[in-house]
Amino acid sequence: MAEPREIAAVLDEMVGAGRLIGYVCGVRQDGLSRLVAGGTRSVDGPAMREDAVFPLSSNTKPVAGVVTMRLVERGVVGLDDPVGAQLPELAGPRVLAESDGRLDRTVPARRPVTVRDLLTMTAGVGWPVDNPALGAAMAERGVAPGPYAPSIPPDEYLRRLAELPFAGQPGEGWWYHTSSDVLGVYLARLTGVPVARLVADHVVGPLGLADTGFTADPARLVTTYRVGPGNRVEPADTPDRFARTPAFESLACGLAGTVGDYLGLLDVLVDGGPILTAESAEQMTTDHLTSRQRRSAEGFLEPGSGYGFQVEVRPDGTVGWAGGLGTIGYVDRRAGRSAAVFTSQAFDVPGTAEALETVWSLLD
Repeated sequence: MAEPREIAAVLDEMVGAGRLIGYVCGVRQDGLSRLVAGGTRSVDGPAMREDAVFPLSSNTKPVAGVVTMRLVERGVVGLDDPVGAQLPELAGPRVLAESDGRLDRTVPARRPVTVRDLLTMTAGVGWPVDNPALGAAMAERGVAPGPYAPSIPPDEYLRRLAELPFAGQPGEGWWYHTSSDVLGVYLARLTGVPVARLVADHVVGPLGLADTGFTADPARLVTTYRVGPGNRVEPADTPDRFARTPAFESLACGLAGTVGDYLGLLDVLVDGGPILTAESAEQMTTDHLTSRQRRSAEGFLEPGSGYGFQVEVRPDGTVGWAGGLGTIGYVDRRAGRSAAVFTSQAFDVPGTAEALETVWSLLD
């Protein structure tokens, strides 16, 4: 495996060539983290620092798995508990009669949605790949999957989501993203504790992740770029998005944090320490998908990969996930080594995928 300074040399070449704006890369093993940074925090902005804060987008999802398993260990949550009592909006969902059919042609759900369904994204609700009309209806109501948290409160989010049919029957396929947000609402209602406090009490506090949360200092937050109209690279958002408490504390994409903090989170997936049992870590990082569910996840998961509890499980034994705004973090459980690379540009910006793939080839 290449040393962080060797990785930095490769990424710095990309910065110099104008293919990468800025990055932070880190590797952790045996309790020791090594970080490198390069480029700038924004176009023509200050130099990137190792403690820069990034929007985590979908890299938030593993936090949802850890919080849930902490509550499972304490007997607060059961993996096979139906969620309808706490989420009456989704207690009797209608389901599309055909996955690519009209939205007004529906049938009843054959069984209730469970906590396990939400953890594995097999609940029936999420990114409707086969049905653009359903995707458009979700976007129109402000409940479509995306890199940032919904802009409406949780109760309104559930109300609007319940206006639409599920994309499929619970347990029959894999639908990305939405389950994580539904899971957050479920846990908050069940415990009577806001999502932000659940994350603070069960992950951020015990692990000492001082720079991870639903709010962040705009002065330390990087500017993330994406491809906009006319294929122009433009800021994806303003740095003050995380300056105030959000309307929706999203377990799908709502956190911001540093590479150093994220390496500490990934360490938990090795053997659970210090906040989960080894058995809980094993459950989180085991592929729980059936062959049918795995087929429906093609295009989202790497070829041959499965899905555990809010993490991808790859054939080589590494587990983790990536965020659409250009962040990625995985852990090799067998080697006890974790790695994370955060960039300041979304995956649709030329150079982002190349940078992350290059780093991963050096880390192998």
